[in-house]
Amino acid sequence: MDIKQAIPVQTIWNRQTIFSLPINEQAESLVSVSYLPEKIIVSPQYFIQGIAGALPEIFLRSGAFKHLVKAAHSLPTGYKLVVFDAWRSIATQQALFDSYQQQLAKANPTWSASQLEVATLRIVALPSTLATKPSPHNTGGSIDLSIVDPQGRLLEMASPFDDTSNYAKTSYFEENQPTSPSEVTARNNRRWLYQIMLAAGFTNYPEEWWHYDFGNQNWAYQSQQNQAIYGATQPNFPW
Repeated sequence: MDIKQAIPVQTIWNRQTIFSLPINEQAESLVSVSYLPEKIIVSPQYFIQGIAGALPEIFLRSGAFKHLVKAAHSLPTGYKLVVFDAWRSIATQQALFDSYQQQLAKANPTWSASQLEVATLRIVALPSTLATKPSPHNTGGSIDLSIVDPQGRLLEMASPFDDTSNYAKTSYFEENQPTSPSEVTARNNRRWLYQIMLAAGFTNYPEEWWHYDFGNQNWAYQSQQNQAIYGATQPNFPW
């Protein structure tokens, strides 16, 4: 791990440009991420929290999973990736969007509807059912994750999964000097996660240190591809 390699600071995130990118759907199936427990473990946070539409299993597109395995195998012996969420139903996306927007409305009673929407979209994507503008997680190409050490402890990131504060920004400690040993550790751990995920072919959503993309419009935008390869999808259950 090269902890001296800083995470680039990104200030531009243009959703209109992202949604304008065409999708050349590859029709890859969703696969479980649970079948490599020696390197990847799952903690389905939205199912655990009882969020509407959330499943006890975590699914990812098969191509994205191959890249995830590559990232996992780059970790030292005993360290593992821990996955909090990947494919997400529209019902779950809607529940998260509504819940966060309600939190913001309560905390900011003078905000207009447009202000609330802009602030909500910084953290939670619109629960879109449009074929040309799918919600990133609904494509099966987005994943939320971290790293655990050989004792099964989450690495220090100075900000928990789904934190909505400025600390959640991936490059927070590149823009703000760490003020304690634990923050230095968090900065280094964020750099580590960022480096192994980008080396495996993923891109990062700069507002969330835990969120990475492959194949969807976010990924196409960040990696300067002409098109995405994943649109909206869902698991194929026989019953």
